[in-house]
Amino acid sequence: MSYRGLNLITRQAIVHSSLRHSSLLTRNTIPLAYQNRGFFFGKKREPKCDLKHQSIVQEDGGRKAAWLKDGPLQHGWFDGALTTYTSIRRGPTVGGKEMLGKRVMKNGKLEWEWITYEQAIETSDHVSQAIRKLGIETGDETNIGIYSKNRPEWIIADMAIHNFSNVSVPLYDTITNDDMHFISNLCELKLMFVDLEDKTKQLIRDKSYLPTLKYIVQFDKVSSETRELARENDFQVWSFEEFSEMGKKEKPRQHVPPTPETLATISFTSGTTGRPKGVMLSHMNLCSSTMSCDEFDSVSGDDNYLSYLPLAHIYERLCTLSNFTIGSRIGFFRGDPTLLLEDIQALGPRSVATVPRVIDKIHKGVMRQVADKPVKRMILKAAMAYKMYHYKMTGKATRSTWVDKYILHKIQMLLGPNVRQIIIGAAKSDTSCLEFMRGAFGIEVLEGYGQTETSGPTTIQLVGDTRIGCVGPPMACCLIKLVDVPDLGYYVDKNGGEILVKGHNVTSGYYKNPEATAASFTEDGYLKTGDIGRFTPEGSLQIIDRRKNVFKLPQGKFVAPDLTESLYTSSRFVSQIYVHGDLQKPWLVAVVVPDPEHLAAYAKLKHNIEGKTYEQLCNTPELAEDVLRHFVQLTEGHKRPRYEGVYAVHLTPVAFSVQNGLTTPTLKNKRNALAQFFKMEIDGMYKKLETSELNELAQ
Repeated sequence: MSYRGLNLITRQAIVHSSLRHSSLLTRNTIPLAYQNRGFFFGKKREPKCDLKHQSIVQEDGGRKAAWLKDGPLQHGWFDGALTTYTSIRRGPTVGGKEMLGKRVMKNGKLEWEWITYEQAIETSDHVSQAIRKLGIETGDETNIGIYSKNRPEWIIADMAIHNFSNVSVPLYDTITNDDMHFISNLCELKLMFVDLEDKTKQLIRDKSYLPTLKYIVQFDKVSSETRELARENDFQVWSFEEFSEMGKKEKPRQHVPPTPETLATISFTSGTTGRPKGVMLSHMNLCSSTMSCDEFDSVSGDDNYLSYLPLAHIYERLCTLSNFTIGSRIGFFRGDPTLLLEDIQALGPRSVATVPRVIDKIHKGVMRQVADKPVKRMILKAAMAYKMYHYKMTGKATRSTWVDKYILHKIQMLLGPNVRQIIIGAAKSDTSCLEFMRGAFGIEVLEGYGQTETSGPTTIQLVGDTRIGCVGPPMACCLIKLVDVPDLGYYVDKNGGEILVKGHNVTSGYYKNPEATAASFTEDGYLKTGDIGRFTPEGSLQIIDRRKNVFKLPQGKFVAPDLTESLYTSSRFVSQIYVHGDLQKPWLVAVVVPDPEHLAAYAKLKHNIEGKTYEQLCNTPELAEDVLRHFVQLTEGHKRPRYEGVYAVHLTPVAFSVQNGLTTPTLKNKRNALAQFFKMEIDGMYKKLETSELNELAQ
């Protein structure tokens, strides 16, 4: 449906009906403080270059940002901010005083409690002086671990580590014991910062697996039981407050600040396969990547940023550093994903960094509320058609149309009154979900592309570029080149190639792994990303798939399961999906974690099935058949070849999670783990398909 195609009577009906049915969400969904607040929107910034010419081809075939023209690649966002040490100290000189915040209960109300930049820098000094008292050497040959969820102390510990040019080694809060032991031993960690007492106890109990670890600093208070356990096992344990006080009493040693070339962190890839690899990133690498935030339409020193993606992941690490560089405030969410929207509303940021799974849940949550309300569903559909028509015609996201005022206002308040831009990274996004966020929320939704080895983003979509599926031109700190991949049928002059990156944001290699380092770079210094992409005629990059995920079916056709997963994720049936392919089988099959509410409602409506549990519904054959038929319709509706669609579906009540090893911390599918976990179900689907094929041949 397009708004332009609606007749006058229909348009008038939308307006009049919206006045009666404007509460697409209940009033109780929106905090009272926001129900009558206006929007904050600054002056719309123009794109930094002609959107029809976003990148320039170089002599070696690489591309650089068009706005650089004949100039060199840039080292950082701001002069003099080429280390994390100097970047953080720049913040309060250009921005606000407050730096780190968390929500605490005061007089029966949740309020933000803030630490200033001055206080954080002072505390980091005390902590770094305490580290010196332990005899831990200065310099970037000494590694120190941080094993914690996001919280203010995480940042202060990282600052303290860098005060004397040590290297921080973040560990995911959800890491397995096996991987934690591997990383700790590889990096020879003597000191570990942790958040919770359970982790401290676990580290002590695992002493036989952690021969180098001697010191633990716990962000929370330490119980007498844990202190006794530490003494019995020759560990020294302090609370963060105690450790800071210990350093405060020391005679101050002069800092040994890092240089741009100093190693800043070893960031271990979350890894969809095999052992995690330690990516070595210098201060120059990190600060070069903060340039991606120059595309944020709203970043300024008086802004807020909510930290909720794991700080152990380079994406969140970069976002926080970028905000510190300009003096913004970082508020930390309460750790409960179900309260994320409340925390966003309470903080009121103007830009939100996120991943596809989060916006997909927001999208489906809104659609679920209108699923059984035909009038509201019709109004929302027509409103979205109008908003997308307006967006494509003007190239600008807005909340100022009559549709926003009368229909979409309460939906928009889910993200609070200030949000005007969302940056999406870490995985590919669904088209319908992106259109919904742009239209219903009236905000810019920019996609980016990068990986740990490039210190986060290498591209980010330009403001004003309305196309979905484009991740933008190279950032000003790097070059991007495509090369042919003949064995997968990709050729640069036809349909794309492997993405190579070279620049100031690119890692020097993998920690203590020269073989992997050598295999990851070309002779002329480009990093092999392992991703397949293509450039549009305008010079913006499009991502096709991971090279290792693309394979040839027996009939000679190449398929990329990620593309099929992205298409089917738009279905209201789907909460999570894994599309599986086999080199010896001519079909793709899917394991689907269905949306519980939609599956139950559909079963009642279409099959008169009531009273069954979620697990029982997943085991109902006719529901799996209906989901498969729906997928076939999606494949045909998007004009995809039939071989790119699935031929069988298995419904499972087992959610893919970090805890069961089926996703990475950024919620990407771990394909090898999923294939092994659901091997019996996948084999069963293939057996049925083969039996069906034999029966057809016999007839």
